[in-house]
Amino acid sequence: MTRWLKTVWRLAIIGCLLLLTGCLQYDLDIQFDSQTHGQLQHRLHWRGAEVATNAEWVQGLQVLRDRTAAVGGTTRFLDEQTLEMTIPFNNGRELETKFNEFFVPQESATPFTLLGGEPVAAQLSLHQNNWFGIIFNHINLRFDLTAVPDLTETRLPLLQGQQLLTGHVQITAPWVRSLTGELLSSAQWALVPGEINDIEADFWVPSPIGMGAAAIAFFVLIGYALKYWLRFGK
Repeated sequence: MTRWLKTVWRLAIIGCLLLLTGCLQYDLDIQFDSQTHGQLQHRLHWRGAEVATNAEWVQGLQVLRDRTAAVGGTTRFLDEQTLEMTIPFNNGRELETKFNEFFVPQESATPFTLLGGEPVAAQLSLHQNNWFGIIFNHINLRFDLTAVPDLTETRLPLLQGQQLLTGHVQITAPWVRSLTGELLSSAQWALVPGEINDIEADFWVPSPIGMGAAAIAFFVLIGYALKYWLRFGK
């Protein structure tokens, strides 16, 4: 009986959350243009809730703005329901640091939470190798969405087709290895609520520094070869 009451209470809370906050679509785009430039773009879209002008959302939205500003980012509303947070970075180490500090700031142990109160943990690690003018990147992403209920498991007709959280992670770079092994300009992975989502990807970006060093080395070799030919080739 107690277990049944807990289930009913949990479903009632979920129903209230859907009515108050709507369904949230969270999309993350990791844009890596080159060795020295890129940006994290978080986009939150609340379906069924106009949050931009709603006084009840002021505190929660300010927390998101503060987290974004703390890592050098900016926020803007694309419309009444869509908030975009853009965080620039200058290299791979900065990408890793800013992503992890956005979700768990160093000065606070408070995890990132949805406006409905559900905690979302995320961690990013990046390993890089220089391939003579091209930077190889291997990225590991983990999104812990176990605190966000998967409404399909309730099997209630009212909640079927609904989720508190949907979305995807996208990596945009000059060359991204897709799940099929193709090299594309971007690749996507869906986020699944109620689970730990582990994402691994490989991508390549040009290195202006590496290309410059290779060009200098090439011209130095040409100079030595020309000097040798002029001295001993006649």
